[in-house]
Amino acid sequence: MRRFRKKPVEVTAVQWTGSNEAELVAFAGSDFEAVDPEDRGDDPEQTAAVRHPVHGTWVEVYDGQWIVRDAKGKFHPVAEDVFAETYEPVPSMTWGTR
Repeated sequence: MRRFRKKPVEVTAVQWTGSNEAELVAFAGSDFEAVDPEDRGDDPEQTAAVRHPVHGTWVEVYDGQWIVRDAKGKFHPVAEDVFAETYEPVPSMTWGTR
């Protein structure tokens, strides 16, 4: 059996706070929408939804989750603790310097 390591990949992400809908819509466009309390159905903790990148159906999003845009431009919700274990901030660079 062989072992593999995930290649480093840079992503862009915005954390959903439950009150930053405009920021998420600017980031994900029509692939993100907040869910009104009366529309939450079976899960009253769900506060938003993001379009599933493969099936086009909507996936539940909860306060504190990060919405990640992957290398193919698709959006995924990631739990706050998983995000912290998986990603680290990319240092900002000044163009033209190395």
